Amino acid sequence: MSKIVVSVVGAGGKMGTRTSNNLAKALDKVELYFVENGARGIESIKERGFEVTPMEVAIPKSDVVILAVPDSLIHVISKGVVDLMTPGSGLVILDPAAAVAREVALRDDCTFAVTHPCHPSYFLDQDSFEARHDYFGGLGGKQDIVMAKIQGDDAKFEQCRTVSELMFAPVEHSFVMGIRDIAFLEPTLVEILGATALYAMAETVNKAVEKGIQKEAAVSFLSGHIYNLSANFLGFLGNTPVSDACKVAIGLGNKLVLRDDWRQIWEEDVLDKVIATMLHPENPQI
Repeated sequence: MSKIVVSVVGAGGKMGTRTSNNLAKALDKVELYFVENGARGIESIKERGFEVTPMEVAIPKSDVVILAVPDSLIHVISKGVVDLMTPGSGLVILDPAAAVAREVALRDDCTFAVTHPCHPSYFLDQDSFEARHDYFGGLGGKQDIVMAKIQGDDAKFEQCRTVSELMFAPVEHSFVMGIRDIAFLEPTLVEILGATALYAMAETVNKAVEKGIQKEAAVSFLSGHIYNLSANFLGFLGNTPVSDACKVAIGLGNKLVLRDDWRQIWEEDVLDKVIATMLHPENPQI
């Protein structure tokens, strides 16, 4: 079987480094090109023992192009990349925002997809100590990914899916869904609500310390209860209700912590305003 030719654009950046490092572990399956124009990124790639290939050389050779650049730059960078692509090739972006906002350049004769890692879940059994402590993924921790086809050929999308599984390996499941479905997962599910709530929890640990509670005790108590309550609320414990006192506390939390109308984050127009603001914070829509 011939190798899949892959170019990572932005291979010296944060996400580009993670994805290209993982793809470099699969050189029996892919022929890999590192594309980068930033001086610091180029230096980083060379320090990792790889060579940088000009975009004009790498992109036309590629079966699949990974666009590993910040969301806010996709509308600027994607046009030049897409113009260089060979008909029938594929391009993968790493976040749905630009696709939902229609800021990624497209071509009718190419296939375009979105992929994003779920990151290793604390519900997944890992195979080693190192994997257990891989909190991001790509360093041995098993994880799932999500994918969506923006447009194009199903067979080419499957090739993009194969490359995505390699660059986020080891992957347990790759879930295919719509672009807006991924956007409702991030930012809505894990950033607007999840990250906000978890950041508040971290701040609350500091408040516990101010009250004279040992930080290690507060962290242990919080993280253990998050694990337990996550298992409970997500159905991993079957029909095991929390205590009546906890139910009362949740009701109070809805009044004291969450806005009464917080569920509006799941409305379609709110999602569009959130994405527009995240891509262009200088012109907030919400």
